[in-house]
Amino acid sequence: MNHALSSPTHQAPYLDGHISWHEFGAPKNNTLPLILLHGGHGSWEHWIRNVEPLSKHFYVLVPDMPGYGESSLFDSQFQAGILDPLLATINTLVGAEQPVNIAGFSFGSFVATHLALQREGINKIALLGTAGHGGPRRPRGDLLSWRGLYAKQDWDGVSEIMRKNLYLHMISQYDRIDALAMRLHQDACFAARFKSRPISRAGGLVELLKNYGGKTLLICGEHDVTCVPEYLEERLVYGHTNRQMELVKDAGHWVQYEKADQVNASLIRWFE
Repeated sequence: MNHALSSPTHQAPYLDGHISWHEFGAPKNNTLPLILLHGGHGSWEHWIRNVEPLSKHFYVLVPDMPGYGESSLFDSQFQAGILDPLLATINTLVGAEQPVNIAGFSFGSFVATHLALQREGINKIALLGTAGHGGPRRPRGDLLSWRGLYAKQDWDGVSEIMRKNLYLHMISQYDRIDALAMRLHQDACFAARFKSRPISRAGGLVELLKNYGGKTLLICGEHDVTCVPEYLEERLVYGHTNRQMELVKDAGHWVQYEKADQVNASLIRWFE
């Protein structure tokens, strides 16, 4: 797959700034538009191994969420800073009456669930490595700070820390951290301005899903350090006929990058 992707980009205006949306494929009569939301300290490129395969089946729209990548930062608060700009620009791009499906990764999963409650016509959602569950985590170690080395323009030192952080948090095996993952992670971290961690760690997903009531797929890597899969299944899936969970073997948190083919197939089955 060609990872030097080119796609139409829409700078959807909002207040005194914009949200940068990337478009893959074209509207299709038999499926709903599919919106993909990235994780914290991320960008639309969290989905770089997914957008082309998915665009063969769906009209795919992927933003840099507010305060990330090429999108403007509007507010430090969750509703005004993330949800309101996304809701407004989704309606600008597809129309307020158009039903859509949403898949979110990590912090983007928590965002997707909030959007599903605040916008009519969210048909199905998929939550990958979801944040907001409020349950136990399995950290490999504390993430390392790169900002001091960045200020000194010590790029070798920054890269070393970024690689270690990818292993600590995102990818299950050190030798799977390739040049593409490094480039995506560094670019996204350098551009991130919205602080998602307090929101991601605060919990609330149980109540959100109860209020949503729609069809929900949870996808979790076997070695995801941000959660315990058994806890997610028991707390979020068991006893709910509208919810399913898929455990992806031999994968970490960034499951749609590490096991792209499997996750792409799962998302296609779910949303078709």
